[in-house]
Amino acid sequence: MSIQKPSGMTVVRFGLLILAAAMAFLAHGAAPQPVSAGFNQIVNNRSAQLIIWRYADNPKIYVFDFPGLAYQGRSFNRVTQFIEQQTTEPYPRVLTEQEMAGRLVAAKRSESDFAFGHDLMVHELVQFFNFALRDKVPLNPEETAIRDFLVAQGMIRDWRGFWQAVEPNNVILSIPQTQEKSAGQPLINATARFAIALHEMAHGEYYTNAYYAQYCLRFWQESLTDAQREAFKAFLGKYNYAVGSDALVINETQAYLMFTPDPSSFSARKLGVTNEELEAMRNAFRKGRPPTTLPLRWNIGE
Repeated sequence: MSIQKPSGMTVVRFGLLILAAAMAFLAHGAAPQPVSAGFNQIVNNRSAQLIIWRYADNPKIYVFDFPGLAYQGRSFNRVTQFIEQQTTEPYPRVLTEQEMAGRLVAAKRSESDFAFGHDLMVHELVQFFNFALRDKVPLNPEETAIRDFLVAQGMIRDWRGFWQAVEPNNVILSIPQTQEKSAGQPLINATARFAIALHEMAHGEYYTNAYYAQYCLRFWQESLTDAQREAFKAFLGKYNYAVGSDALVINETQAYLMFTPDPSSFSARKLGVTNEELEAMRNAFRKGRPPTTLPLRWNIGE
């Protein structure tokens, strides 16, 4: 990834694009048009309105940048639960809003801290919409706005009463803006925002770069020990990930191991290993020269 500071002229034009997108959202009640930007522009932007970015270095990746965790949660929590956490259901199904609220209470979580970021492929969103349609589970307004955005961008379409993916392998990520800690609302500072954005971008890389995904599979199978693999499964299991899915576990492992520079989210202590062992795993990942432009070293949060 090439992260560069924009020129003064670019800043002006960039700001006008953001303003136009926000005004369109307010005026028409529809999701805003995506704004093309690099990682540095995305993570450093501050806005009180939803911004949808199209990642300039990989146009298959779209980033929903939410002005608050609650708004983000209403938009993506049920989708993520459906895709990543259906471990006890007799068959895949979309939870009603009441059922989702009950799950949050049982897990001692809220719509704001169920997840701090989300990563989904378009074909997974289509599956969510179709299962909701099948079981007559209403979408909430935020989920409906996501669906309508995908339709407007030509990524999905209505086909004979069902939703069909037109661009199934496009990636939809979400991240929150910074926010102060308050009742029911966790603190998101600049360090946390950077870490969330980088972590989610790593998922985007895994989904869209087949060479990188293959590298991660080999690293999981050949470089990590049985004990280290079990440590990651145990860590992910604490957050209710469906650890029976090897692809999901490998994807989350690479994102946490290499691209989560925030000790409050991931650390040797949280993984149950020594600092030396964690750094040895990171060095082994770097030594293999993974085919990615994402930054394999960082200073923030260390």
